[in-house]
Amino acid sequence: MNILKKAKIAVIIPVRMGSKRLPNKNILPIMNKPMFVFVANNVKTSKYKLNIFISSESKKIKDICKKNSLNFIKRPKRLSLDYSEKQEAIVHATKYLREKLKYNPKIIISLQANSPEFNSKDLDQALKFFNTKMHVGKPIKELISVNPDNIQNGAFRILTNKAVFQKTLSTKMGIFFTNYLDIHTKKDYQKAKKKIENKKN
Repeated sequence: MNILKKAKIAVIIPVRMGSKRLPNKNILPIMNKPMFVFVANNVKTSKYKLNIFISSESKKIKDICKKNSLNFIKRPKRLSLDYSEKQEAIVHATKYLREKLKYNPKIIISLQANSPEFNSKDLDQALKFFNTKMHVGKPIKELISVNPDNIQNGAFRILTNKAVFQKTLSTKMGIFFTNYLDIHTKKDYQKAKKKIENKKN
């Protein structure tokens, strides 16, 4: 608990089990690890002190978290439906941290489980930029990851604690360019898996 209270950055990874297009998407194996665990392990290589939390409605995910020493937050099923917004899960998890764990981080990172190409070096650079821009000039409250085609890829989103709960779109937002594939289909999965395996070999 003392470690959590001292840390200022929380990473929340929403992991839902109800994917329709690609069943069990978030636990498909990447380098012999469930996809969300592979992503979480990459977060652990960051040079910053990041506290990782997995948000899910699934007991299976909870068991996998326990096996891999990952913090688990039980998410209500009403926030785990096909039409549920990911931001709702982030709000719920942030409230849980504050109310149940007495941990109120200054920065929240929403990290996507189905972007296994995620690289902690990218996140570190994005955090450095975000931290700088929080305190000088016109401070930003939010940063999103964007692919070279200028389309948001959803891999990670960095927010101030206050921005997590805002009801309107951010008017002070930054972007950070990455080049990740979001996995939604079997073809996406096979492509990303092959790219990752080729880099490791």
